[in-house]
Amino acid sequence: MSAIRPRDLLTDDVLEHLHGADLLAAPAPSEITDDEAPRTAIAGDLGVLRRAKYLTVTLPEEFGGLGCTLRQAACGQRRLAGTAPMTALAVSTHLYWTGAAADAYRSGDESVSWILHEAARGAIFAAGHGLPGLDLKFSAPDSRCELVASGEYELGDASALASLTPEWDWVAVHALARREAVLGFAPPGTRRIPAHRVARVLPAGAPSDVFTTSAVSWGCAVLASVEFSAARRAFRRACDLARNETASSAGGADPGPRSPLDQWPVAEASLRLDAMKARIADVTHPWPRIPEPGPDLGGQHLISVYAMRHEITEGSARVRALAAQIASSRSGSGSTIPAR
Repeated sequence: MSAIRPRDLLTDDVLEHLHGADLLAAPAPSEITDDEAPRTAIAGDLGVLRRAKYLTVTLPEEFGGLGCTLRQAACGQRRLAGTAPMTALAVSTHLYWTGAAADAYRSGDESVSWILHEAARGAIFAAGHGLPGLDLKFSAPDSRCELVASGEYELGDASALASLTPEWDWVAVHALARREAVLGFAPPGTRRIPAHRVARVLPAGAPSDVFTTSAVSWGCAVLASVEFSAARRAFRRACDLARNETASSAGGADPGPRSPLDQWPVAEASLRLDAMKARIADVTHPWPRIPEPGPDLGGQHLISVYAMRHEITEGSARVRALAAQIASSRSGSGSTIPAR
């Protein structure tokens, strides 16, 4: 485990220089669309994070990285998302692909070590189908690909390359070629996945090797961490607003039990946030730096990972709804907040 953690690189000075910090009305990560994402601001933030060496935290030490664990990466993403959630969302894909490649490399599989070499030289990895609501695009026509000359695969539709990451050198795409699932990385400006960038061609179904299972585990964990932190950020801001308005209305006197901060939305949101953080820990804390291939990589483990991701998304939406009620309440009117 790295002595220097990813969050240690995100000093107050680094966070203050993030353009995403100015996006006070940023939507929930699950609500972002391609048109809404302030891609210019996020692109500027990527430069700040690159200079802080945050984009190499998952790389093994011999590749110039921190060799961080999944738990450490998730904690770093929580800190980043607390200031710039949309930037954290865009960075997540880079971290989970490089993290999965590091897991494979440490377990003796060097088939995707090129990802580590590319990231070490500064390349950024993104994920296709990167817009919310497209989780089931495996069954869509643009999630199909065909084997062409020289072992390359050509995607059926360019929209499969859509990503929330504003700039990238390689974008990962999952697609189906007949009865096989293809995972490959395409460069900008083409729908073709070069033969030497085809990471996996496997029978359709649950992943069972270290790289693909790690990608699912890392992906769900870091994205859930961003979702959690963004919800916590909205809750804290709502509490600050309610506290300031209450103090102003009371003229500095104790507002008594009618303060919005004494009502059930604050308590419920706090409890939900605690439960969400613990749920993420269920996945990130036991994940080893060198996963062993075998049955434990699939099956029940993946069910637990997907369940965690769903619970965080649902819990985050509830916390945001509660935060909106807290922020809209006024001193003396807290008792009018509906119970549910």
